[in-house]
Amino acid sequence: MNLKINTQITIIGGGIGGLATALALQRRGFRVDVYERAKEIREVGAGVIITANARRALCDLGVDAELEAMSSTIDIFHTCHFATGAILRAVSGEEISRKVGAASLGVYRADLHSVLMASVLAHDPDCLHASHEFVGLEQDETGVMVKFAHGASARSDVVVGADGNASAVRSFLFPDEAPKFAGQVAYRSLIPIALVPDSVRERGSIMSAGPGRYLLCYPLRGGQIMNLIGLVQSGEWEEEGWTTPATHAEFAQTFAGFEPDLIELIHRIPQGELFKWGLRDREPLQNWTVGRVTTLGDAAHPMTPFLGQGACMAIEDGLILARAFAESSTVQEALARYEAVRKPRGTMVQLASREEGLSLQDPSKKRRTAQDRGLMDYDPVTVPV
Repeated sequence: MNLKINTQITIIGGGIGGLATALALQRRGFRVDVYERAKEIREVGAGVIITANARRALCDLGVDAELEAMSSTIDIFHTCHFATGAILRAVSGEEISRKVGAASLGVYRADLHSVLMASVLAHDPDCLHASHEFVGLEQDETGVMVKFAHGASARSDVVVGADGNASAVRSFLFPDEAPKFAGQVAYRSLIPIALVPDSVRERGSIMSAGPGRYLLCYPLRGGQIMNLIGLVQSGEWEEEGWTTPATHAEFAQTFAGFEPDLIELIHRIPQGELFKWGLRDREPLQNWTVGRVTTLGDAAHPMTPFLGQGACMAIEDGLILARAFAESSTVQEALARYEAVRKPRGTMVQLASREEGLSLQDPSKKRRTAQDRGLMDYDPVTVPV
């Protein structure tokens, strides 16, 4: 049986992972439909770092050069003393590129999403479906019927849950394990470069870690925008989501004692452009697949942001899944190949990111970045599947 001809694949979730998966499958001849619960398939405005491992996949998908042209190559990663701003470590983007084959990019998430979506639609202008909230599924020996909240349904040969760390697909497959508060509250904002203090703009990329807290900023869109993220340990639950408003006063107070220019950067955030959310986490799964249904990205291995690998892992997953289907003769074989390759790495990076979060916020512990851990050396284009 030629899976390319006979297999229809349903993807639940129209974010970066879902679209990367759709594109990877389309480029290998598969028919794909993507269902998204939101009224509009789009990405929220925030920054993300895309490292060499994911860029190899994006090259395979044919979108890396376009994304690079609209993003910011990070020239130097600065680790700074949280209180004084003194540079403790500087790693050049050129050095990273020389070691792992590609520079890291500061990417506006909406740009990555739009590039992927345009390519998906170029293959099939009718494959994206907004306003479809997944509520359940039924599967048998020949396929899967997905059900949506408004009463519609869709049958296909296989279903991929790419609907984030609060995944409804994962919760349906594994109803006894729910996401939990990870003990971290995050603040985020995008700041026009003209508002950024000179010393911050000149350093460009800054990671500043203090006890129980850390700030990270890096440029997007060719240096037009500065992405700012602050994470703080907290015993309080915050509403999940990326759009809970926060105030300048609470953000600045949370990071009291950090270098004055970073506090000034917080105060210069435009009104209405500061948000917060509570990080949610789940324990690693024993398996990602049930019958003809599997998961990927944060639905399979929720990533805290401390290694900057959440989007990268989802992109890797999508390419490996597509390669597994291209090289298999049955759905069961494809899903088994995919999970065998991706589950060890996904679980490892998930747990390593937790570990790094604790190290970042404890000056007595030594950091191990994504590069230090060798994560950027991975090649999802050539790893055996």
